[in-house]
Amino acid sequence: MDKAKSLFDKMNDYKRFGLSLIALSAFLYLGVVMPIDGKTVLKTYILMGGTISLLLIATVFFLISIQCKKILLEIEEKEE
Repeated sequence: MDKAKSLFDKMNDYKRFGLSLIALSAFLYLGVVMPIDGKTVLKTYILMGGTISLLLIATVFFLISIQCKKILLEIEEKEE
């Protein structure tokens, strides 16, 4: 039971990390879209690169969360 509880907590944590990164990438994307004085092409590329990298990391966290959920379901099936 202790392993299942730990795995459940990890699954929720990775999900929360992913959602936080998606929210942060949305703010970075707003920096790309909004017309701001003094914004150069280099800054735009940096913001877009940050947005894409945060979305990729969020995807990895969601995939890890899905793996944890599959393992948790397997543990529950073995207990029954």
